Amino acid sequence: MEWLEPWESVEPVRTDDPSAFGRGWEAELRKEVVPGHVLHGLAVTLIARRYDRDDALFQMQDGRVAQVHLTWKQAPELDPRWPETVLYPSLQAWADTGQRRDHDEWLADNGQ
Repeated sequence: MEWLEPWESVEPVRTDDPSAFGRGWEAELRKEVVPGHVLHGLAVTLIARRYDRDDALFQMQDGRVAQVHLTWKQAPELDPRWPETVLYPSLQAWADTGQRRDHDEWLADNGQ
């Protein structure tokens, strides 16, 4: 997988390491989602993050990925539309559309 700026891979973590970077993002997602949210009750793993925003890419067990803009509220959101989430059928589908769009916007914003 080629990661385009501003996205970067998050190293896979051991499941027995509660201090791992990805675990914090996964825990925050679990805190924020409420019944009615598309990710409520689903097991996800952080695989990448956007280093200039609070956007994260989570992979689900069925191969789909979710680009999520975490609010870092540290509590459940009142509205199930938050945190804002876009689902993709696969990592490749996200790379071809979501990552490409973000990269092009990032280049334009940074004068490149």
